Amino acid sequence: MNYSARLDNLRRKLSSAKYDALVISELNNVRYLCGFTGTSGMLAITANEAYFITDFRYQSQAAEQVDPRYQTAIAEKGLWKETARLLKKLKVKRVGFEAEHTSVAALEDITKLLKPAEPISTQRIVEDLRVRKDADEIAIIQCAVDIIDDCFHYLCDMLRPGMTEIAIANEIERSIRERGASGASFTPIVVSGERGALPHGRASNKPIAPGDMVTIDMGALVDGYCSDCTRTICMGKPTREQQKIYELVWRAQTESSAALRPGLGCKEADAVARGIIDSGGYAEQFGHGLGHGVGLDIHEQPRLSKLGKGKLAPGMIVTSEPGIYIEGWGGVRIEDMIVITADGAQTLTHASKPRKIIAL
Repeated sequence: MNYSARLDNLRRKLSSAKYDALVISELNNVRYLCGFTGTSGMLAITANEAYFITDFRYQSQAAEQVDPRYQTAIAEKGLWKETARLLKKLKVKRVGFEAEHTSVAALEDITKLLKPAEPISTQRIVEDLRVRKDADEIAIIQCAVDIIDDCFHYLCDMLRPGMTEIAIANEIERSIRERGASGASFTPIVVSGERGALPHGRASNKPIAPGDMVTIDMGALVDGYCSDCTRTICMGKPTREQQKIYELVWRAQTESSAALRPGLGCKEADAVARGIIDSGGYAEQFGHGLGHGVGLDIHEQPRLSKLGKGKLAPGMIVTSEPGIYIEGWGGVRIEDMIVITADGAQTLTHASKPRKIIAL
């Protein structure tokens, strides 16, 4: 990873915002900027200095992982106290901190510790850098996607009526690790029959019955990066209604994915899928957005939704996951991960999704 370039990019944002220093406390942002993967670490960055602050437990790990442009400081009385000590030594006046990752109690402590320096609330400074992935990140995410592709095909071979949703979810987690992931990027979603109407329903002890549609949403974690994939299958021959709704979602998913390209607005991307589902008579049953960014976090910017802001740009990795959810009946969702390229988009996901629902 090119941590040096990331630090330079952050410093340019620091300069344009006219901050003397920026404190990074969110751990995935810390990892993105310097490479540290532990659970106790902060960064303090100025135009000329870059500090990584941790505690004694991570001294050796920091020596192995943290980019050499950062000076490592070991905190004896807490990370914030050590960070404040370093910043006071540098005589900074305006210090940015991550408002979305700082509690009210922590802000009160920050204000006291930094006096007379002024703490300034910032939002998504590092996240805005993370939104466009570099070649190294895309390669890692592709590995995480490949694991899920393979896991899905394995599931299609082993699923049987009578298995419970929770048993399938547990098998997913085992299978993901067996294929080289450090774990699941989120708790797998397995919902069947009427429970398919729950977009983020947790797997239950319900047995899979013949004729049930089953929605499986799963992701793998590789080197800290996430993947995310959803497929809906049928345990046996589908009814006409099941096939009709599945095919409507399939059309919305494939056509909206094909529309993704640099310069397309996030709202406009969502509108492609929404227009197809609306025209089929299920406007009220598609209540979430088309998709979201994926990277070190399973949900990142950009957001492809009716409320989405901004436009797609090369390097962004997003999901395309429209769905229809009908209370008392069930639901369908199909999801791929897609990277925006210089002149279009490339689908990273290759798990089967034929126009006719997979019938096991």
